[in-house]
Order: sequence, then structure tokens, then C-alpha cells
Amino acid sequence: MAISQLEQAMATLRLGLAEMRAKEDHMDALVNQFQTQLRRLPRQVVYGQTSLESSLTAMGEIEERLEDAISNRRRLLAIKDTATQELEALQLLKRVDEARSKLASLKNGNSADEEVQAEIRQLEDFIAANSRQAEQAITERFKERTERTNGDRASS
Repeated sequence: MAISQLEQAMATLRLGLAEMRAKEDHMDALVNQFQTQLRRLPRQVVYGQTSLESSLTAMGEIEERLEDAISNRRRLLAIKDTATQELEALQLLKRVDEARSKLASLKNGNSADEEVQAEIRQLEDFIAANSRQAEQAITERFKERTERTNGDRASS
């Protein structure tokens, strides 16, 4: 069975999203670890377990790592949101394509059955509504890519 380009793209996006979720979990753990370290260090100074100077230095380093982890997580979430939107748009396209195939099959059946005619109308409504939605999503992505490309050219 041959895999369509659409199914291949969806599979690739699903794999990428799984990787992103794992990375997000890792980043969440890092953020929690750094926050815990920042909470514990002052107590170590108070109870004489470490010097004030070394604690201040360590806290500065931990804060830098924490800020970096938070920034990386924010960037990852932006990428993940984009991938999720792309996957949703492709899934919608697939459902529209499947509805079109079913509609063509029903129309070729030449049935005047009222149930079949109702299903045909329902499929036509679904296709019309969801085609517009998919078109808007694709158009928005195209505009975003075009604006980024034009912005990159203008800055060079």
C-alpha cells in the first residue's frame, strides 16, 4: 500500500510532535530543578553549609541556566504550536478529501434514494465549510512564510 504525500507529512509531523513533547518534559524538569536549587541555596548559607560568596556565584549561574531553559521552552512551544496547527490543517484536508471521494462515489451510484440524497447534501455542506477553513489556514501560513521571506530579504 502506497502512502500518500499527505499521510507521509502527517506521520512526520506526529513524530516531530512526539519528540517535542519529550523535549518539553525534559525542559520542564530542568526548570523545576533550577527553581529547587535556587530555593535551597539560601538555607545552606544561613546554616553555614556554604559560604555567602560561593552561594551568590552559584545562584547567579543557576539563574542564567534557568532563564536559558525558560527561553528555550518558550521557543519550543512556539514551534510545537506551529506543528500542531499544520497537523490539524492536514487532517482537515484529509477529511475533506475523503468526503469528496465518498461524494463522488455516491453521485456515481445514481441513486434517487432520499437517504443517499441527504448524505450527499451533508457531504457537500461538510466539504464547503471545511474547505474554506483549510483554505484560510493554508493562506495564513503562506502569508506568514512570505512575510518572513520578504523580511529576511529586506534585512540583508
